[in-house]
Parts: sequence; C-alpha cells; structure tokens
Amino acid sequence: MAQSTIDTLIQVTGMFLTFIGALVAVGSGLLTWFLNEKSKRTDEEYKRKEERYIELIKSLKGFYIPSASKELKEDFLIQLNLCWLYCPDDVILKAYRFLHMVQTGVDQEFSDADKEKAVGEFILAIRKDLSNRKPVRKTALRAEDFKHLRAT
Repeated sequence: MAQSTIDTLIQVTGMFLTFIGALVAVGSGLLTWFLNEKSKRTDEEYKRKEERYIELIKSLKGFYIPSASKELKEDFLIQLNLCWLYCPDDVILKAYRFLHMVQTGVDQEFSDADKEKAVGEFILAIRKDLSNRKPVRKTALRAEDFKHLRAT
C-alpha cells in the first residue's frame, strides 16, 4: 500500500509539473507576442514621425525660396497639423514659434538671426525626438494651442 501511494504521488507530481511547464510555455509565448507587438507599434510610430519630419524639413524651403513658396508653406502647415498625432509638445511649440517669426504682417519684425535661431531650435527638437525613439504618451497641449494657419 505504501508503494501504491508513492506511485500515485509520483504520477500526480509528474502531471502537476507537466501542467506548470505548459503554463510557463503559454505565458512566455504570450509575453513574447505582447513585447513583439509593442515593438512593432513603436517602430511604426517612429517611421510615421520620421516621414512627417522629413516632409516638414523639405517644406521649410518655402519660407526661404520665393518661387513656389506658397505651396511649400502649405505643405509645411499640413505636416505640422499631422504632427499633432505623433509628435511631442516641444516640436509643435517650436514649429509655431518659428512660424510666428516668419509670418508676414506681424507687428513685431524679427531679425534674420532670430529666425535662424528659431528654425535651429525647431530642427534640434526634431533631432532629440528622433534620437529618443519613445512614443509620446503625455501632452500638456490644450485645444487652444492648435492653430489653423494658411499659407500666404
């Protein structure tokens, strides 16, 4: 009888260990899948931001080259509006600061040096965001911060 109890105990222990092994395998598979999906989402968001930033930088010419500048300015404004989806606050605010400085018809005139500094700070904010590779999770921007601008 004692041998029968030991054999039963060994069988139960074996089944328990098999169950634990299967549970660990399923758990590690789910964890791997979750981390992989998270990595994919992060990479996709990075690519979207990179594409947006490339278009923003290309369209900066519209503020410096007179020919076709209205079209390039319009492209810049469209890309900036789309940045509200993926880009950090710093990039958006620095883009608006740059736009304020190059805007025609403002009461205050800005020097070329001030404009160059503003565009440099804007590009630096983009560079910092791309080197960070972290998705934007929090924002301090409010609805009032969004500006509907037109190219002139």
